Amino acid sequence: MKPYDAEHVFNVALVSHGGAGKTSLTEAMLFRAGAIARLGSVDEGNATTDFDPNEVKRRMSVSLAIAPLEWKSSKVNLLDTPGYADFFGEVVEGLHVADAAIVVLDGVSGIQVGTEQTWLACVQRELPRIVVVNKLDRDNSSYETTVASLRERYGTCVVPLTIPIGEQSSFRGVVDLIGRRAYLADAREATEIPADMAGAVESHRESLIEAICELDDDLLSAYLDGDELDDASVRAVFAKAVRDGQLVPVLAASSFRVVGIDCALDAIVDFLPSAAATGAKRLAGGANGKLAAQVFKTVADPYIGRMTYVRVFSGSLDADSHAWNAAKSRDERIGQIMLLRGKTQEPQPRIGTGDIGAIPKLDTSTGDTLTTKDAANSVALPRPEFPEPAYSASIHPKTRNDVDKLSTALQRIMEEDPSLHVHREDSTGETIMSGLGESHVQIAAERLARKYGVHVEIGLPKVAYKETISAPAKAEGRHVRQSGGHGQYGVCNLEIEPLPHGAGFEFVDKIVGGVVPRQFIPAIEKGVREAMERGGLGGYPVVDVRCSLVFGKYHPVDSSEAAFKMAGSAGFKAAFQDARPALLEPVMHVEITVPDEYTGDVMGDLNSRRARVQGMTPLVGYTTVEAQVPQGEMLRYATELRSMTQGRGAYTMRFDHYEEVPAHAAQKVIEDRKKERTEAHA
Repeated sequence: MKPYDAEHVFNVALVSHGGAGKTSLTEAMLFRAGAIARLGSVDEGNATTDFDPNEVKRRMSVSLAIAPLEWKSSKVNLLDTPGYADFFGEVVEGLHVADAAIVVLDGVSGIQVGTEQTWLACVQRELPRIVVVNKLDRDNSSYETTVASLRERYGTCVVPLTIPIGEQSSFRGVVDLIGRRAYLADAREATEIPADMAGAVESHRESLIEAICELDDDLLSAYLDGDELDDASVRAVFAKAVRDGQLVPVLAASSFRVVGIDCALDAIVDFLPSAAATGAKRLAGGANGKLAAQVFKTVADPYIGRMTYVRVFSGSLDADSHAWNAAKSRDERIGQIMLLRGKTQEPQPRIGTGDIGAIPKLDTSTGDTLTTKDAANSVALPRPEFPEPAYSASIHPKTRNDVDKLSTALQRIMEEDPSLHVHREDSTGETIMSGLGESHVQIAAERLARKYGVHVEIGLPKVAYKETISAPAKAEGRHVRQSGGHGQYGVCNLEIEPLPHGAGFEFVDKIVGGVVPRQFIPAIEKGVREAMERGGLGGYPVVDVRCSLVFGKYHPVDSSEAAFKMAGSAGFKAAFQDARPALLEPVMHVEITVPDEYTGDVMGDLNSRRARVQGMTPLVGYTTVEAQVPQGEMLRYATELRSMTQGRGAYTMRFDHYEEVPAHAAQKVIEDRKKERTEAHA
């Protein structure tokens, strides 16, 4: 593929709810542009951008994929993103480097939860967008109904640019309303509008022209005077309005029948902003024409090594050159440069301004900026912000060999997917993998096995309960053992009192007069800390306590650090039992977005989970519920919400704080914990 200047490069992310047909639309665009010779299919597992084994197996996108094509003397980099909420991190990567977005809707299902989520993401990033209503050849599809729901939801800025010729099984073409030309499925050139559609075309065109004219005084004046409007002027005003986000054009299409695809490609290069405009905006005067590129995706593979996806905002990246990694303050050796189209790789001499490419074997991370070492022209581009994990699972290596390789494999898979988090939960001793949903974690585990030969079992994580006290108490800790020769002697008097939630632990030395020699005091504190780690109710760590050492006794011969450590542990245990001990549980902040018809079911379900609803935000057709819910009540929520809402609900969840467990619930947790520990030692 020949090089293009930034004015003729368009980076466009395709976003939607899962199943709306982004990958199929990408395939149809590649086919119409001549970038591929044969039209692939998601169902057959041979679509260009769904090449990952997990995508072929599940018949859905799980990773961001790049698909460049050439159209009307321009290069279009299509960024095909997953549609399911579990893989929204991949959407973030695509939108971060896109100049604009195509929001794809299913002509049968219309607006769905994923539509709302991705639309909002585009608004937050100030990305211009067009809407493609796909699958209009299907039974029960309706372009008019879908457009009406879009205008109801997002306002009159949504305007049809094309309308379908025929409906459902008879859908065979589209009409461009500005140019008054028809594009039929099998025709390579535009044709005359069917006679029976003349009235509908003029009605829709009149509405579109009015919306355009309202944005330009000269056009409005000519329109009100009844003058014939020049198509070029109308298109210029329309393009500016789309690029400024004032208007959002809607186009009719069927990727399966390759209908309306030419008009969609035309809309990209005619109305959406080029890489030159957005690149200058992102840099805000920085770089001064020097290199400024950003790593937006990393693919780690044990066979071909690491592949780094890069968008160049200024300057160029050349093969066999060097760049400065601003995030890590080190030189990066640029070897080969690749053009990617799905899984195919074509060597390229450079990635020019505005373009996207891939570089093998770079030691970079997603979000790193590649620039010049020259301080005057060095740039650090803002990193993408990934959503917080909503679903966690415990992972356990199946064999000793898996244990040895697990740490390295987990590090590699997190480099590839920044929305995936892994940590060791000290209070439960488990390795926890957290992602955006159950499928996200499941596929990560499958990748561990396929890419790195590491097999793990996935289970529900144990809740990281903690223990604390509700009242002050005091006790004496004694460790006195007499036998022939040296004995063991240590006595300490401790006072404990509760601290505010989150304050941690304080140890206060109040010894006066040397009743406990200074060298033994650290041993007492160590004994107290060990007792706190073991807990006194269900064996969970004790937190938010101040422990004061107020008195003690020692023996000049028999006292030792070990004796005072044991005394400190015994003293804390005794005081803890008299201090009204309480169990603490992690409480999560949850935001749930569901269609209005499921709001009552979701609210009732939350009440059964001991949730405290913080507020409800109505959207058009949807409601977002914010609540605080104990983590222990949310372990299977991803699956249960999907069942409650027929897959149309979505939620995010993050840790908020710890609070005391109600007595009836605490008793059950403690009993289950004791039973678990008994079985473990049986």
